Amino acid sequence: MMPGYFIHIWLFFFAVFVREIKVEEVKKGLYSRVELTGEKLDQHTADSLKSVEWTKRNRSTTCLCFRLTITKSSVSYSQCCGTARFYLNNNTLILENVTERDEGVFIETIDTGDRTKEWLNVTLTIQYPPNATGIVVSWTSSTSVTLKCEVSGLFQHLMWKREGVSILEKHRHSFSERNQTLHISNITSSEYGSYSCIASNAYGESEKHTYITGNGTRDETRSDQTVLSSGLTLTCVLGLCLVFYCLYKYHHRHRAENGKTTDGGEAAIDLGIYQEIPDFGEVTPLPCVYTDFIKPRESSQASAAAQHFEESGYSEVGPSCREPVSNEESTACPEAGEE
Repeated sequence: MMPGYFIHIWLFFFAVFVREIKVEEVKKGLYSRVELTGEKLDQHTADSLKSVEWTKRNRSTTCLCFRLTITKSSVSYSQCCGTARFYLNNNTLILENVTERDEGVFIETIDTGDRTKEWLNVTLTIQYPPNATGIVVSWTSSTSVTLKCEVSGLFQHLMWKREGVSILEKHRHSFSERNQTLHISNITSSEYGSYSCIASNAYGESEKHTYITGNGTRDETRSDQTVLSSGLTLTCVLGLCLVFYCLYKYHHRHRAENGKTTDGGEAAIDLGIYQEIPDFGEVTPLPCVYTDFIKPRESSQASAAAQHFEESGYSEVGPSCREPVSNEESTACPEAGEE
């Protein structure tokens, strides 16, 4: 009898202190505005209201989101519910830009003057748009190919496109697994190109691309990475060429300013790639020897010529001797010992 007695007591206090417990479920999209509305407060409840509290229970943690104390006219919010606002006239707690951390069970507690409490439990579930993670391509033969769109999350619709044009189901195109898989039979070269799958639900959509060419595929994401890598490589090569050009110009200008010799007069060491041909030195003219082989007719001219040769350091070549031709003209050659 004792256990039954305690049960009746518990039911009595439950009926007195707890007037109503309501459980609801709300599903909202990511970054949306959520309104958690309780029962409309009647005039009697509003007049006897002492406080209103909203708490959130998420997994193993519980925090106080909002508290309104009527007797003290105080309002307090906490950060565990993000950006929240409460409106007493319609008994609504509003959450702005909800994220994954806002998921949980929200509990409203109303304390009235007659010690009666009303409870409201609202389970908030955040809905996300689907995420298309990739397209798996498999060739069943040389002319038949299967494309499967991998999607994480729940989706309501899935559509396939080729070069931006929707693909309709016909004799050579068929779909399966809620349109996740596309089968193409007897594919021709005119059907090569970019294929994309678009998964969507009420909260958004996601798209993934791939490229089919012959008996193979090319992921456009990887292609963009390849183009990016090529661009970076070309930029590095151009940068190195610019550095070498600047070094060459600097060395050429430095060599032109310093000249070809050092301060000690010694030849400067040329570190350039090309060997510079040195300029020819100044040529010293050879001395000229002037010889007058025509004997002056007058004695004054002879003495002047002799004086000129003596001053120049050269001897005058005397008249030549020859054999007499006649008695009238004869020039005797001096003897060897005669001056």
